[in-house]
Amino acid sequence: MTQEQKKTLFIKQVNTMKTLKEHGAITEEQYNFSFNGLVTKMGVTEKELSEWLK
Repeated sequence: MTQEQKKTLFIKQVNTMKTLKEHGAITEEQYNFSFNGLVTKMGVTEKELSEWLK
């Protein structure tokens, strides 16, 4: 997986989780748990996070 593919997949997943949270399908706690799990599983660095989530 290229860096650009990784970024695209990560952003897509985060946006899906945000939509679920906005519609009340998941709680803030579930969102945070899933977000942190996604960061860990995908190996996203702090630098990548700060660049991708501007």
